Amino acid sequence: MVALRICKQTMWSDLPEHLMERILECLPVDCFFRFRAVCKTWNTLFSSHHFNSIARNSQPFLILCPAKTQLHPLIYSFFTHTWRTSSLSFIPHDYPINFRGSASGLLLADINANVCFGFNSPTLCVCNPLTQMYSTLPKMVSVSRIMAKAILPAGNKMDEYTVMVVGMSSAGTVVVEAYNSTTKAWKVAGSIPDVVIRNENVFFFRGSLFGVTASGGIMAYNIEQGITRVMAMPTADTNNLWGRLACCKSGVFVVGAIEDNHCLKGVIMWELVSQKTAKEDYKWEEIGKMPSFVCEEFRKSSNSNWFECVGVGDKICFRANESMEILVYDVRKRSWNWLPKFPADMRYVSMRCLPLEIMTGTKFS
Repeated sequence: MVALRICKQTMWSDLPEHLMERILECLPVDCFFRFRAVCKTWNTLFSSHHFNSIARNSQPFLILCPAKTQLHPLIYSFFTHTWRTSSLSFIPHDYPINFRGSASGLLLADINANVCFGFNSPTLCVCNPLTQMYSTLPKMVSVSRIMAKAILPAGNKMDEYTVMVVGMSSAGTVVVEAYNSTTKAWKVAGSIPDVVIRNENVFFFRGSLFGVTASGGIMAYNIEQGITRVMAMPTADTNNLWGRLACCKSGVFVVGAIEDNHCLKGVIMWELVSQKTAKEDYKWEEIGKMPSFVCEEFRKSSNSNWFECVGVGDKICFRANESMEILVYDVRKRSWNWLPKFPADMRYVSMRCLPLEIMTGTKFS
């Protein structure tokens, strides 16, 4: 037994660093932090530039976040095809939480403003459910009433992120504020036309913040240039169409649901593509429809015609109201498939994308 233990120790110590990195990258994400505690060498590998480069190219995760801290989020790995549980008990409060977005393995959330923080002043929080760490953001400079919010990577470093908030200022104008994790401060990033955008449909893609307006259009705010563009929703040959915005690695998409007598009859997807014309820079291009037999099965998974969708990597995930099943459309492969059912009763949750990239290195002060 002693000889076998010595042999194992020698085998691991003699392995080249790049082979150890390839072995460690195959671990399930919830095992990362237990293995990095084994020794200083392994901990250094998890923080290396090479390992985090590999992680950025790995399959992302889908997280189902409950609104109550006593419930456990569910995380689905597209690499291992399994569901795992995490915990929100590290957040020191018992108030309901609204999760508003994710980036770089972090979740952006706000605490219910009606409970203890004033109706128009929710407390924003950024947390990492895998490292069990969180950071409460300071009060904003100008925004007095939040319309929408999103979190996005701020640079190439592992511990950098930016939180973008669109809201109404005390002067009655619509402004954009940005929180930088490096400076730990808010600043006004610009102003936008007087439009109202829906809080649940805000994404960041290639330098622009995208959101759905209350009138049904698509707003794109270029953060660096401070330019706002409002585009019309794509249309189909029906009047009974409502659309949602989805953003994934491949691009920006509109998912349109066709209804008839409050019954889901079909789903159409469009992608925002650039075009070189004098009049328009972008256009909506139809990329596919949900097959009728898939739509029928999807409709049977719930007693409601309402559904939510979210982009994860190269995939768009669909979940019918209170359903225990998730349907996935692979944008690159143009294919449909179902994820395994949840291992627990988690009907009343919101879907949020949780990428693997930079999870191992994100720090909080």
